[in-house]
Amino acid sequence: MGFFKDVSTLKHQGREMQKHTDVKASMANGMARMQAANAMMQQQTAASMMAIHGQDATATISGLRQTGMQVNFAPVIDIDLTVFRNGIPMPATVRETVQQMYLGRCRIGENLKVKVDPNNPALVWIDWIAPA
Repeated sequence: MGFFKDVSTLKHQGREMQKHTDVKASMANGMARMQAANAMMQQQTAASMMAIHGQDATATISGLRQTGMQVNFAPVIDIDLTVFRNGIPMPATVRETVQQMYLGRCRIGENLKVKVDPNNPALVWIDWIAPA
């Protein structure tokens, strides 16, 4: 008898949850998060191609913003850069998943080694390992 009572209780709790849940808003929120994740994955794929085919450059961090997202406990940060390619400064912003061990390099004024897409200087890949 206890099992059926528990099933009845769960059924009742489920109905109560449905009354107070805005399914349309939850779905819209989920879709927005999925689109943001897809955009971030596309940017990371493009950045990976920069690691192979990009032109060497240096960059200085000019701004940092937390996004509130994490990937495997690593924060996703918007990094504003001033990229110096052939001595010409160009602004760029990169949304980057920064591993915990490289967070110490995320300081305004820090110089980084980067690679830049020769056709689109807004696409930048940061080499966290190499010194600038």
